[in-house]
Amino acid sequence: MRKNFLIGSAVSAIVAMTASSHAMAQDSETRTESERDAALTETAGVSGGLNEIIVTAQRKSESLQDAAIPINAATGEDLARAGVADATTLNAIAPALYVTAGGGANAGYFVRGVGNFTNNGYTSPAVAFNVDGVYIGRPSSTIASFLDVAVVEVLKGPQGTLYGRNATGGAINVIPTKPVPGETSGFVSGSYGNYDAIGVEGALNLAVGEDGAIRLSAAINDHDGYNLDGTFDAKDFAFRGQFYAEPTNGFDIRFSVDYSTQKGVGPGTDVFGAYQLVPPFVPGRNDLPVPGWEFQPAPPAVAEPFTGLHTPEALAYLGTISTAPLFSPFQGFAYPSRDDEYLGVNAEVNLELGDIDLVIIPAYRRSELDNVFNGPPFKAAINQDTAEQWSIEARLSGSSGPIDWIAGTYYFDERVEGVNAFNQFGTVSNNAFDSKSESLAFFGRATFNISDSLRLVGGLRYTDEKRSIDAFATATAGVCLEDPVGRAPFCPQVPTLPVGLTLQDVLGGLNPALFPVPGRNPQTAFNPNGMDGVGQVFPYGPINFFAPAQFGPGALLIITPNTIQRSDSDNQLTYRAAVEFDITPDNLLYASFENGFRAGGFNLARGRETYEPEFIDAFTIGSKNRFFDNRFELNAELFYWKYKGQQLAALGVDIDGNNAFYTRNVGKSSIKGVDIDFQFLATETTRLRGGVQFLDAKYDNYSFDQVDLADPGDPPNFLRPVTSCETTQQPIDPATGKGSYIVDCSGKQALNSPKWSANAGIEQTIELGDLKLVGTFDGRYRGSREVGFNYIPQSRVGSDLTLDASLTLAEFDDKWSLTAFVRNITDEAVPTTVQLGSGNIVGGTFQPPRTYGVRARFNF
Repeated sequence: MRKNFLIGSAVSAIVAMTASSHAMAQDSETRTESERDAALTETAGVSGGLNEIIVTAQRKSESLQDAAIPINAATGEDLARAGVADATTLNAIAPALYVTAGGGANAGYFVRGVGNFTNNGYTSPAVAFNVDGVYIGRPSSTIASFLDVAVVEVLKGPQGTLYGRNATGGAINVIPTKPVPGETSGFVSGSYGNYDAIGVEGALNLAVGEDGAIRLSAAINDHDGYNLDGTFDAKDFAFRGQFYAEPTNGFDIRFSVDYSTQKGVGPGTDVFGAYQLVPPFVPGRNDLPVPGWEFQPAPPAVAEPFTGLHTPEALAYLGTISTAPLFSPFQGFAYPSRDDEYLGVNAEVNLELGDIDLVIIPAYRRSELDNVFNGPPFKAAINQDTAEQWSIEARLSGSSGPIDWIAGTYYFDERVEGVNAFNQFGTVSNNAFDSKSESLAFFGRATFNISDSLRLVGGLRYTDEKRSIDAFATATAGVCLEDPVGRAPFCPQVPTLPVGLTLQDVLGGLNPALFPVPGRNPQTAFNPNGMDGVGQVFPYGPINFFAPAQFGPGALLIITPNTIQRSDSDNQLTYRAAVEFDITPDNLLYASFENGFRAGGFNLARGRETYEPEFIDAFTIGSKNRFFDNRFELNAELFYWKYKGQQLAALGVDIDGNNAFYTRNVGKSSIKGVDIDFQFLATETTRLRGGVQFLDAKYDNYSFDQVDLADPGDPPNFLRPVTSCETTQQPIDPATGKGSYIVDCSGKQALNSPKWSANAGIEQTIELGDLKLVGTFDGRYRGSREVGFNYIPQSRVGSDLTLDASLTLAEFDDKWSLTAFVRNITDEAVPTTVQLGSGNIVGGTFQPPRTYGVRARFNF
C-alpha cells in the first residue's frame, strides 16, 4: 500500500556514448549528481562549436547527442525565448508534440497523434509527464510546473522499460535547476506586455558550507483574458524550495518542496455555428458533407476568433439555436472560474555501494481542483476533486565486465475523490466518484559493449496494476413529448435545466410549479436507491390543452441513477531491444524496438463503464551527428508504430441515450514517418536551428457504436450521428428496444497529426564592446490536421505559420539583459480543438493571439 514503499531492483541502461565520451560516462558513475552535471557541462563548454544539452532521459546524465533515443530537448533559455510559461505552450519546442488546452485545468498531450482529449480522476494519459524525476498521474496537475527550469525533454514513442505504463506516446520530463553546492548566486527577472501581462520570476542559491546549498525559486504569471469576454486569462503563482547536501564522499541527498496555484477564469471557448437537421426526403440530404445535417455559421460578431461565449452577441445567438432542438427559455452559460492548488514533496538520494550506485526517489503529490468551464458541449461543467499520489523509485546501476546495467523497482499509489457535473442544456449528469490506482513494476536494462563502438541493448519491465472505482451517477434529461422536429413549438415555457454541482442543486433550481402531478415532484420523490439504469419519470412543464398530438404536460423529466463499483487489474511485460554503433566519435547510428501500454480504466456512462488497455509497438532507425569541428548538428529518425486497442475519448451517448463523454477502444492505427532536426553555427555569432517532421498517421480500423435517438416510426437514417465518417443504421435491439449506428472512421487521418510540421529559427549576436545585441527570429509551421473527434468539416484545420522575434541587449557576461519580444507576429488564429456539443453547437479553442512586451533580467 501507499505507506509501505517498496524498494527493489531490476532494469538495464543504454550507454549510447560516442567513443570520445565513453570514458567520461564510466567515470560519472562514481560522482555525485551535481558533479556529473558540472563535468559534462564543462566539457561541452571547452569543446568549441555548438554547446551541448545535458539530458537524463535514460536515468543518467549524458549529452543529448549521445542518447540513442528519439528525443528533443530545450534549455530554460530556449523556453523563455519561445514564450513557454506552462505546459499548454510546449508546442514550440518539438514538431512531434501537440498540446491542447482543455476546460478547467485540463491539458491534452499528443505525440504523433497519440494522446487523449479528456483527463479526469478515472482516466490515464498517453504521454507520461514527469517533474524532477517524479511521474505525475493527473495531467490536470501539470500546467503549473514551469518554474526555474533547467531542461525540458520530449521523448517520442513508447517508453515501456524505463517509464512503463501510460507512456505509449512518449514522455515529457521537466527538470528544474538544482542547487549548486558552495555557491551563492541567483537571478531576478520581470516582464510586462499587452493584455496587461505581468511576469516575475526569481531564484536564490545559498551556500550551506562547501558541500551544501539551498535554492529558493518563485514566479508569478498574470495576464488578462485573450478573449473579448474575459476568458483565456492566467493568474498563476509557483514556489519551489530545495536543499542539497553531500555529507560524505559517495553520498548526497536533495529534498524538494513545490507549491503552485492557478486562479482566475481559465480557458475560454468560441462558438462557430450549429448543425441543423435537414428534414427527410429533401433532395440532396444524404449528399451533404455531413449527411442529413447542414451547418449554419454563427454571425461574424460571434464566430470571430477570441470572442468567447459570454459577450452579449454570443449569448443572444446561443439563445436562438439552443432552444430550437431543446427547450426554452434559454439560460445563459455559467461563467468559468478556476481555483486550483498543487503541492509536491520529493527527495533524491544517491549512494555509492562500492562499484554499484543506488538512487532512491520517494515522492508525494496532492492537487485540489475547483473549476467551472463551458463550451459548445457544456452549458456548464463543474469539477471539484482532490488527488493524492505516493510513489517511490529505486535504481541500482553498475558495470560487470563488458556489460553496463541498471535495475530497479517502482511503486505508485493514487487516490482521486471528487464530484463533477456536466450540464448540456436539456440533459445534466451529476457524478461522485472515488478512484484508486496502484502499480508495482520491476525493470532492467543492460548494454553489452561488443567493442568500443558497437553496443547491444536489451530491457524488460514487468508491471502489475490494480485499479478500482466507486461512483454514483445520475443522468437527468428533459424530454419533449413531441417529435424532435416540433420540439420547440410544442414545449413553450419548459426551461433548460439549471446549473448545479449535485442533483439536489439542479432540482433545487427548478420551479416546483413545473411539476403539476401531485406526488411526482422529483425534489421530494426521486429515489436515489432506485434500480440502476431505470429512469424515474416526472411529468414536467405546463399543461398544454391545445397541442394537437397530446394532452397533458409538455415534457417529461427523466432521472436515471447508476451505481458503478468496478475493479480491474493488468499485468504487462514490456521490452526494448536496440543496437548502437559509433561510426566515428561524432556520428552515432542506432536501431531499436520498444513497446508500451496505457492502462485501461472506467467511465461514468451506463453501458460503457470500462475500457481495455492500449498498446504500441515502435520500430526506430536513427542517427545523430556533429560535423565541421562541432559546428553543424544533424539528427534524423525513421519511425514506424503499430497502435492496437487504441483508446479514444469522445462525446457520445450511453446505453440509455443520454449524452456522455467517455473513453472507448476503437481499433488500430499505423503511424510512420521521418523526423529531422539540425543546428548550424554558421559563424561565431550566427546560429541557425530547425526541425521538420513528415508524419503519415491513419486509423486502420476505427469504429464504434452509437445509440439511435430517433423514434421507431421515424424514416431511416433520420437522426444519424453528426459526422463525415461512414454510418450504418442497425436494427432495433429487442432486449433494449433501442436502435444504433455503427460509426466507421477507418482510413481517416489521426487526430492532431499534421502530415508536415516544422520549426526554424536564427539567432544573431552583434558585439558592442562590453555589450552585445542578440536578435532571434523563429517560425513554426503545422500542416492541415483534424482537431476534433467528430470529423466534421469545421474540425479540419488548415495549415498555419506562426512567427516570433526578440531583441536583447545584454552585458557580454550576461550580468543583466533587456529584451523586447513579440510572439505570433501576424496574429494567426490557430485552432487547437473543435468540438461538437449538445444541440449540435460547434465551437473550439485557439492558441494565444499576438503578444508582445519587454523583459529585464539580472543575474548575480
